Amino acid sequence: MGSKLRIAVVANANSIHTIRWVKWLRKKKHEVTVFSLNEGEDCVYFGPEPALDRSLIFNLGKNVRKTTSELQAKIDEFKPDLVHGFFLVNHGMYASRIKGYPKVVTALGSDVLIAPNESKLMSWIVKKTVKDSDLIISVADHLNSVVSPWKKNHVESISSPLGIDVKKFKPLKKENLIVFNRGFKKVYSPLTLVEAISEISDEIKDYKVIMCGEGPLLEACKNYVNKQSLNDLISFSGFIPNEDLVDLLGRAKILVSPALSDGTPVSILEGLASGCIILSSQIPANKFWTVENKTGLSFDAKNSLQLSDCILKAVNDKSIEQNALIHGPEMVEKYADWNTEMLRIEEKYYNLVKIAK
Repeated sequence: MGSKLRIAVVANANSIHTIRWVKWLRKKKHEVTVFSLNEGEDCVYFGPEPALDRSLIFNLGKNVRKTTSELQAKIDEFKPDLVHGFFLVNHGMYASRIKGYPKVVTALGSDVLIAPNESKLMSWIVKKTVKDSDLIISVADHLNSVVSPWKKNHVESISSPLGIDVKKFKPLKKENLIVFNRGFKKVYSPLTLVEAISEISDEIKDYKVIMCGEGPLLEACKNYVNKQSLNDLISFSGFIPNEDLVDLLGRAKILVSPALSDGTPVSILEGLASGCIILSSQIPANKFWTVENKTGLSFDAKNSLQLSDCILKAVNDKSIEQNALIHGPEMVEKYADWNTEMLRIEEKYYNLVKIAK
């Protein structure tokens, strides 16, 4: 499109989202440096991250100002065409405070739906991050509708699911597998699934349930499985590398996402592309992707009995399985192809740099 850009990405250097973003940009020959509050191999470290708590009120954000100054100096040394921060609360907040360059921030989910409700301070931080930025990217329409009123009138805000590599995630020979790969945080409600399985364990004995990831609720889920004698049915895989996840989802018949809130759930996009039946909670993030009896079924958040009914229907109704194999991959290719979305955002980069000049 134009000359290659110098891009300062302010984000967690160890996040898979950051890694794939940077990899794509570098493949397009852009010069990218990652500035991270988290130590990593491929980044300029500017941490540790100061606590965003009530102490800010008493010291006027002394530590935040110090960290911002350090980041400003490091970015000035790099001399980018633009700065892009991810997640409005931490990296995005620092990116928005940088002077002298066009600034992009990406809203990912809990930074819009959860953080502003935690305290007046967090609400102020998130809204100011948006107000001080020149382009806002939200990973879903329902996030964009919340974020848009916070921005300056002339600033553009867009929705992009970011998407997945549709060439990588494909249906394979399906097996009797039910997969949960959201991790064991409260927001992903993993106990809803194990409670649902306990209700119908005798009716799905020829299935295996694999729960992937780590988190604070992992032990509680394991204890519940032990107490209910579900160890033959439910297993815990821990963290699964992306290449192994591609194979697992390709073989799985059902993907369960009981999340209480979300942006655009990448795990659901991966499941759709892999031809899985999607069983998801009825929250705004899932509404577009889970089409009843076509790509999957939905249930009220935290309602394990409704989820157990959905599992039985998915297991017993072969038409849903066939529909998911057809419509899931088609939907992702049309609306959430990673390369298509990245080309769209690259164009926004060029436009922003052009305006700044």
